[in-house]
Amino acid sequence: MISTDNFTLILLIISLISPFGIPLGASFFIISAGSMSDTFSDYVLVVIIVFSGFIIGDIVAYKAGYYFEKKLNKKFCNNKKYMEKCNASQAFFDKYGIASIFWTRFLLLALAAPINYISGFNKYPFGKFLISASSGEFLYAVIYTYIGFAFKDSWVYLYEMMSDFSFTIILFVATFFALYKLRRYIVSGIVSGFRHSSA
Repeated sequence: MISTDNFTLILLIISLISPFGIPLGASFFIISAGSMSDTFSDYVLVVIIVFSGFIIGDIVAYKAGYYFEKKLNKKFCNNKKYMEKCNASQAFFDKYGIASIFWTRFLLLALAAPINYISGFNKYPFGKFLISASSGEFLYAVIYTYIGFAFKDSWVYLYEMMSDFSFTIILFVATFFALYKLRRYIVSGIVSGFRHSSA
């Protein structure tokens, strides 16, 4: 499998820490670990390590948000970059609830850590959080590890392509949202002007 025990330990540590929002390039390491798996058994072992690490990290981040809401909010409020991401995550969480937890595990990865804390802040039921997070983390571990396992030497190119694809999706959604808001603004302006002229 993986030629060195150190890499396995590093993979576990990264999986444990990433749910707290520390940028460690987890996806890169996970795909890399998959590419170093010689057999299907090795692949399954990597999936178990990654899945276990992420779930434990998610639970601890949720519990931290649950029990230390005031302290964490006070600390994070001084960080402008975090607050922007946190506000976006809160809006996403408010709109989609349990689905937001699931989707941010393997697709909208940048929002995963803030969603962990926000779930705790909002005292979201732990059982629902755990089911949704586990489902998403399982898909994340299986898909990203399999990319490395299946494509071996070409996984770096695939990772770059996936990153570009994710950015394209985000850009498309942002553009669609902006156009939608603009359309509503223009329509409300026209209606307002029509009412004003009629009066």
